[in-house]
Amino acid sequence: METLIINKRHELPRAKRLFWDFITLLLWLGWIYLWKPLIIVFYKILTLKANPDEISDVILNNIGVIPFHKALFMLIATPIVLFILSRLNRHMSSSKHVQYQPDEYAEYFQVNKTQLEACVNSQLVTVHHDEHGHITSLETKI
Repeated sequence: METLIINKRHELPRAKRLFWDFITLLLWLGWIYLWKPLIIVFYKILTLKANPDEISDVILNNIGVIPFHKALFMLIATPIVLFILSRLNRHMSSSKHVQYQPDEYAEYFQVNKTQLEACVNSQLVTVHHDEHGHITSLETKI
């Protein structure tokens, strides 16, 4: 029987994986760049490079005001860009996803099928296992 944990990232073409890794890196760098003024202010305050009398000046000089039209543009553009990016990553895997039946799970984990089916509809399940991590029994509470 196959492994029940599925990870399909390795099936993406190498070019697509590198493209999405590059996009992710750019987004993280952009996020850090947005926090740069605040990081500079905290650094100056924590290293005592700013005099206590000049702290408010340091804060106001490093953190600029965002105009309303730019804030509105970012508020509208961000969800649109995220939606477009979510639609671009539509790689269909060549392999089919295997859907297992309850009796196959019972056979794989070597538990009683009726016990397993009772646990599916239960709200609280206790799984008892041996010293090797194999399931010995299932107990439903509610």
